[in-house]
Amino acid sequence: MDTARLVAPSTDEALLAAVRDEVLAYGVRRATATSIAQRAGVSRVTVYRRGGGIRQLLLDALVAEFRNAVEEVTAEVLTEQSPRDGRAAVTATAVAMVQKLSHAPLVAALLRHDPEMLLPYLVDRHGRSQQLMIEAMSSAIVAGMADGSIRDGDPVLLSVILMHALTPFVIGLGVVTAKHDPTEVLAEVRRLVDAYLAPGATS
Repeated sequence: MDTARLVAPSTDEALLAAVRDEVLAYGVRRATATSIAQRAGVSRVTVYRRGGGIRQLLLDALVAEFRNAVEEVTAEVLTEQSPRDGRAAVTATAVAMVQKLSHAPLVAALLRHDPEMLLPYLVDRHGRSQQLMIEAMSSAIVAGMADGSIRDGDPVLLSVILMHALTPFVIGLGVVTAKHDPTEVLAEVRRLVDAYLAPGATS
């Protein structure tokens, strides 16, 4: 069931914003239905009526943050950077996603307060946020295969491999940039993606 449908869209947006602010300030463990309701300007009953509890609210807020990032990066790559071919578009998208998501407030708050919440999506299953990234990259990879700039293969599988290869940079970019110039680090990420997708890169 889509729990968001149990309340009005405007109320749901207010609840997602409220749980985001609550987690940014205090983490998941200290978030309560009462405090979230107060931030959203609704009753506590409304929080319960939505269904799924605080955890589901948080996951939905995380999906919204990823969706906004994907949309912003895709628009930027297509309109501002004008990549010359599909591989350049995928590479630019991947690097921009690493940069944007590694600084995303909600991702940073979860890593700081409740990193165990992200573990299932690293070792057990893909979440909706990850699926958004896979879909965005798959479309660009298909275009790159069509123009000959990306080697043949299953575009979904290539997208999944790229996502798993790039995830450590999203959650741990600060570890690398603490000792290395951020621009140089992102340049290496760019080389990693470009070389993986290039025709003739693998037998």
